[in-house]
Amino acid sequence: MISLDCVDRLKWSPELGSRLQSLRGNITMRTLADKVNNNGVTCTYQYIHKLEVGKAEAVSTELILAICNALDVDFKRLFPAVYFDPSELLVVLQKNVV
Repeated sequence: MISLDCVDRLKWSPELGSRLQSLRGNITMRTLADKVNNNGVTCTYQYIHKLEVGKAEAVSTELILAICNALDVDFKRLFPAVYFDPSELLVVLQKNVV
């Protein structure tokens, strides 16, 4: 597995934007941007909107981690596929072969 420290940018998609919007809940985009900025990472509410509507192609790992921190959610909730364990696929494949 590759450490997030080694990844500069992450591919973004409209599905991730929807997940981010859901995780944001009742927190306004402006409040989220302020929390991210208070953690030392530059972010605007306009950029959060761009993320949520899926208009960004790639996002810095630093920003995504700061957003997760500001929302008090684990990175895995936003990017569950990043933590895919290949051994899980083997178990599924073995069950389907039998």
